[in-house]
Amino acid sequence: MIISNLSFRFAGRSELLRNVNLRLEKGKVTALLGEIGSGKSILLSILQRFYCIENGKLLLDGQSIYDIPLSNWRGKLGVVEQDIKIFNGFLIENIVLGNVTEEAEKAISFCKEYGFDTYFSKMPQGYMTIVGEEGINLSGGQKQLIALARALYKNPEILLLDEPTAAMDKKTEVFVMELLQKIKFDMMILMVSHRESIESVADYMYWLDEGVTYPKSLVSNLN
Repeated sequence: MIISNLSFRFAGRSELLRNVNLRLEKGKVTALLGEIGSGKSILLSILQRFYCIENGKLLLDGQSIYDIPLSNWRGKLGVVEQDIKIFNGFLIENIVLGNVTEEAEKAISFCKEYGFDTYFSKMPQGYMTIVGEEGINLSGGQKQLIALARALYKNPEILLLDEPTAAMDKKTEVFVMELLQKIKFDMMILMVSHRESIESVADYMYWLDEGVTYPKSLVSNLN
């Protein structure tokens, strides 16, 4: 996926993004760093087509994403937002977001394959743990794990991650970073953060400053 010369502003306001250029590829993790409020999360919203760009191009396989029907486009995306939506009910329901009766076995097998079971099976009632309204019974790190499992369960072509490990302890963060290395050959991954710790997992890294992206070569990750 190519993001070329992208600019964006809210109506009646100055440009928030004025020259954003990124490249997403299967087999590579692309990381975008920047200060809080620099526009990183807005860019993810733009990629989900919640906002329209002012100028620039968003291309997937040479086709503008705006030429792809909206439902089809969003079906290609797996997203972990900063503001994670957790629904009152069982843990497994928050992963599947569909017919749990039909998909529970498949979803649990998925969690075991991807390593989430190490965390989910330790919850009070395992996958049948009641998470509570807005996930009141969960820690911030548990919410982020559920959101990541939910996003990956969709088998997306593009994975968008917004500060995906911000609430996790170091051990859980390492698990997520190692998982991203395993799955990156199956999808394009864009991770945004203000934490330079994501440098350890990034193949391509960009800085966003005053609406402009600046690439940074990661020599240690080159083959």
